Amino acid sequence: MDHSILIVGSRAFHVMVQSRVHPSIAMTHAKDSVQAGLSIQARQPDLIVVQADDLELATSTLRLKARGRFCWIYALALSGRSDGTKPDIHKPDTHKPDDSQDWAAQVIVLLKAGADVCLSLESTESTPSPQEMQLLETQLQVGISAAKRYRELLKTNDLLSTIALVDPLTELSNRRALDWELPRQIERARDRDRPLSLMIFDLDFFKSINDTHGHLVGDVSLKLLSARLRHNLRANDTLFRYGGEEFVVILSDTQGDEAGEIGDRLCQLIGTQAFTINDDLELSLTVSVGVAVLRPEDDTKGLTLMERADRRLRQAKQTGRNRVVTGA
Repeated sequence: MDHSILIVGSRAFHVMVQSRVHPSIAMTHAKDSVQAGLSIQARQPDLIVVQADDLELATSTLRLKARGRFCWIYALALSGRSDGTKPDIHKPDTHKPDDSQDWAAQVIVLLKAGADVCLSLESTESTPSPQEMQLLETQLQVGISAAKRYRELLKTNDLLSTIALVDPLTELSNRRALDWELPRQIERARDRDRPLSLMIFDLDFFKSINDTHGHLVGDVSLKLLSARLRHNLRANDTLFRYGGEEFVVILSDTQGDEAGEIGDRLCQLIGTQAFTINDDLELSLTVSVGVAVLRPEDDTKGLTLMERADRRLRQAKQTGRNRVVTGA
């Protein structure tokens, strides 16, 4: 079974739990909350079983779940004799709480600390009864199933997040991804005191391509253009489809002069090599490019940076297209 269960408690508690579950369920052991924290960081388990009779150990371990990364781990607080002995009927049983009210109070503490369920084993025999084994194993399976559903949900959410951030036509990151990534890169550049530049590309006369050859040819043109841009950028440059026929490139560690040179090189690569649409059609495409460099007074979201790049893009289009306009 591909599951990871962490038992937190004494060695005797570990042995007691192992004796009451199916041998196919793999388990690891931690003697205290410190070891449990290290074990969870090394490999997050699907399920934690904590020794409820040691209330301090149990609560300190369960509070690990308060950390955001661990909150999904299913936690079972288990109370049960761990020494394998029978109780002395002539002495009060000090293993269990004095009465059901005390156990209820203990459960409240455990649940508030982060336990998903609290279970008290009734049997005190060294050999567990079949019913007790079934009870505990069933509860473990409930926890494992909950963890499995959570992992599947994470995979689904990751897939949906990826879909939401990718342009389906060009398979580039989309505008939503840019809105998330640009502030992050601005913050990183300022923290490291490094330059940052941004380019906006616009495919020239895109409307005429659609009007003359149809929207399917227009779509192919955008796909080929995005591929050429992607294959000719540096590894640390980030390319986005901003919308329509516009593309944005974030150039990390790049000053304005270097950004202008990159824009000129890409503009030439696009304008001097025809794009093969199909066996019967080749198109000569060009782009206009606006470049801007991050300034100290720019806002953290990159709105003013984008506005300057867009203004220079308009200048490039107004002054003849197929060119790059830069600025400080």
